[in-house]
Amino acid sequence: MVKLIIGGATGFVASEIIRQSLSNPNITTIYALGRKPIPVPEGTAPGADTSKLKSLVVQDFENYPEDVKAQIADADGAIWALAVLPQNTRGMPFEEVKKINQTYTLAALRQIEEARAAKQQKGTFRFLYISGPDTPRTPDGPTPPVFKEYIRLKGRIEVDCLEFAEKHRASGWEAAAAKPGLVMPNSPGLLMSVVGVFAGLIAGKIGIKEVAAAMVDQVSNGFEKEPLENADLARIGKRTLST
Repeated sequence: MVKLIIGGATGFVASEIIRQSLSNPNITTIYALGRKPIPVPEGTAPGADTSKLKSLVVQDFENYPEDVKAQIADADGAIWALAVLPQNTRGMPFEEVKKINQTYTLAALRQIEEARAAKQQKGTFRFLYISGPDTPRTPDGPTPPVFKEYIRLKGRIEVDCLEFAEKHRASGWEAAAAKPGLVMPNSPGLLMSVVGVFAGLIAGKIGIKEVAAAMVDQVSNGFEKEPLENADLARIGKRTLST
């Protein structure tokens, strides 16, 4: 039985993770973090146990309220989807992009560990950071021709998560980065389908159901590998949905 934290819980992928988790008997609690109360996502299956969703309001993602920390202390893992997407960064100061993407992620790592330590929580805690394809983990690593600074930042955050988990291995921490390609909606329109063809040739594409199922499976059952590339997520997601 797994208690799961979702960061960035109102996003496209996070909403599907919540929908699936509400119908997954292995997930007992979903701690959904957001600046506003988070409702049950539209499209949740009839009969899903919506009482599992615990909406936790966090106004300042650098400093969680004590009542929030007290609740998430018993979680078994987290899927971190809180981020500014690259297409939304144009005209935005990069320091603000860095704050939301990197500072808030590092704060989550620290505050989850503080909460676990305060309650002397034992056992494995798995942190899955949602990144993207072609994110280099070294300053001189190759990047695609667009959003270079953003893509290098995402690679740096992957390293941050892995280093934190390694430092806190004795406390049960494990971390991995999920690196999906273009995530396709359940019913893509014509334009999205065309974009998906090109994405499949460049960075890969994956269905929203497959990527969400794969992430929940990996946090629940253990990381098969690190990083989890698009092909890995597609394979694991299809296997999980089929069973």
